Amino acid sequence: MQSWLSLLDMGLTATLSREVAYYHNQEGGVFKIKQLLRSLEIIFLVINLIIIFGITLSSHWIALRWLKVENLSYSEVTYCIVLIGIIISFRFFADLYRAGILGIEQQIWLNGVSIFLTTIQYGGAYLLLRFVTRIPHHFFEYQLLIAAIEPIFLGIKFYRIFPMHANRVLGFKISWDMMRKIFPFASSFFYVGIIWVLLTQSDKLILSHLLPLTTYGYFALVTVISGGILQFAAPISLALLPRMTHLLSQGKNQEMLRLYKSATQTVAVVMFPLTGILAIFGNEIVYIWTGNQTAANWAGPILFWYALGNGITSISAFQYYLQFAHGILKLHVIFNTVFALIAFPLILFSAYHYGALGTAITWFLMQSIAFIIWPPIVHHKYAPGIHLQWLSKDIFPIFSVVLIALFFIKKIPIHFELLNRPEGFTILGVITIFVLIASTLASSAWRSYITKFIQERRGIRI
Repeated sequence: MQSWLSLLDMGLTATLSREVAYYHNQEGGVFKIKQLLRSLEIIFLVINLIIIFGITLSSHWIALRWLKVENLSYSEVTYCIVLIGIIISFRFFADLYRAGILGIEQQIWLNGVSIFLTTIQYGGAYLLLRFVTRIPHHFFEYQLLIAAIEPIFLGIKFYRIFPMHANRVLGFKISWDMMRKIFPFASSFFYVGIIWVLLTQSDKLILSHLLPLTTYGYFALVTVISGGILQFAAPISLALLPRMTHLLSQGKNQEMLRLYKSATQTVAVVMFPLTGILAIFGNEIVYIWTGNQTAANWAGPILFWYALGNGITSISAFQYYLQFAHGILKLHVIFNTVFALIAFPLILFSAYHYGALGTAITWFLMQSIAFIIWPPIVHHKYAPGIHLQWLSKDIFPIFSVVLIALFFIKKIPIHFELLNRPEGFTILGVITIFVLIASTLASSAWRSYITKFIQERRGIRI
C-alpha cells in the first residue's frame, strides 16, 4: 500500500534533495531552499489528508472484497488498514525532511537517527508481541507512534541546518516560482516513479487478491527478504546522489566519474555476496527466519529468482544516478516507458497463469535484458568511453570471484536440516562474511583503500 501511495509524492522529495545539493553553497540559496521546503510542506499536508480520508473510506471494501481474510475479524482488519493509512501519511513528511538532509550530505547524523528509530520500531515491536500482546491493532498502534516521532526528529534537524532570519519571513504559502522551476525534473521523476511502482508492485497487488492471506504472507516474506538487497544499496545511493550533483555543479566531471566507478564497486562488493547467499540458501534462510518448513519449501524457489533480479537492479540503478546528477531524465523516461510496455503485460500474465514463481522468473529475465541494453546507452550519452571499463574493472572481477566462491561453498555438504535455527544462522553468517571478504579483495577500489589504511597505520606507529 505504501508503495502505491508513494506515487502521490509526485517526485517532489527527490527534487528537494537535488535542489538542496545544488543550492546550499550558492548565494541566496538557503532562502530558495526554505521557499521550496515550505511549498512542499503545504502540498504534502494536503496529500496526507487525502491519504487518510481515502483509506478510511475504502478500508471496509479492502477488508471485505480484496483481501482473503481467514482468521481475523473484518472489523479488526478494517481498523488496521486505517492505521496503516495514518502511518503512511506521517512517513510522507519524514521522507520530505530526510530528502533535504541527504541533499546537504548529513548522512552520518541521518544514519544514526535511522538506526535508533529502526531499533525501536522493530525491536520494540518484537518485545510488544513477545511479552505484552499479540493483538494486530496493538502492533499497528505502536508503529503509528514511531511514525509520528520520525518527522519531528527530521524536521527539527532540517530547520536547524537552514535557520530562517527574522527579515526573511516565509509565511504559509506556496512559492509558485520555485514550483515552476522544479516542474520539469519533478514531473519526469514522477512519471518514472509510476512506471517503477507498476513494475515492482503489480505482482504483489494481484497476488494479494489471488492467494489466501496465509500464503500471501509467505510471498510477502520473500519480497521483504529479497528487497533487503535494494535496502542495503539504498544508503550508498542516498549518499552518492547529492555528492555527484554537487561535483557536477562545480564543473568537476572527472571527479564525479571516479566517484561513480568507486561507488559501483562498493555496491557490487556488498550486493553480489548478498544476492548469491539469498539465492542459493533461500530455503534455509526462510526456515531460520520463520521456523516453518512449509513456508521455506514454498518460498525458497521464488526467493531464488527475486534475489537475482534485485541484485541486477541494484547495479542497473547506477545509470539512473548518472542522469539524476545531470538533472536530465529524458533517456530514463523513454527507456522505462518502452520497458514497462513490454514488462507489465508479462508480469500480469505470469501472475495470473503461473503464480508467484512465474512473476519471480519474469522479473529476473526482464532485469537481465535491461542490464544488457540500458547501461551502454546511458554511458554513451553521459560518460563516453566508460562502459567497457565499467564492466571489466568495476563489476566483472567482483562478480567472478563471488561466483567461484559460492560454487565451492555449495559443494560443501552442510546438512542444515540437522541443525537448529541458531546453528544454521551462525553457519550462514560465517559463509556470508567469507564471501564478503573475497568480494572486497576482488575490488580494486577497496584494495586501494585497505592498502592506504595499512600504510597510514604504519606511519602512525613509526
